[in-house]
Amino acid sequence: MSLAELVFGYATVAVVLIAAMVVVAIRDKANGQSIFARQNWNFLFALRRRKMLTGEMWLMLFLAAFITLCAGVIIVVFVLPYGTLWAVAAGVVTVAAIIAVMLRLLK
Repeated sequence: MSLAELVFGYATVAVVLIAAMVVVAIRDKANGQSIFARQNWNFLFALRRRKMLTGEMWLMLFLAAFITLCAGVIIVVFVLPYGTLWAVAAGVVTVAAIIAVMLRLLK
């Protein structure tokens, strides 16, 4: 693995984490809450009063990983042969659909 690939990997993780923080901030601002409230950012520091690695948490983790793996395989096998632009567009649509479905399920 070259240095460029390593930097690109860490930059990708940083962008995803920053995007998640921005989504939380926008959601709270839309609800009229302060974006700097302590309870919104506790998950970053794992300051929860309940157990973290319960059976339910592992099940949710494996389910999320399976859904992500399936979506990735579908995009790579069926969409990537049409070109990179189509694969990127399919990835964006997939992420938007997963976010929309999860927002409805978590209410």
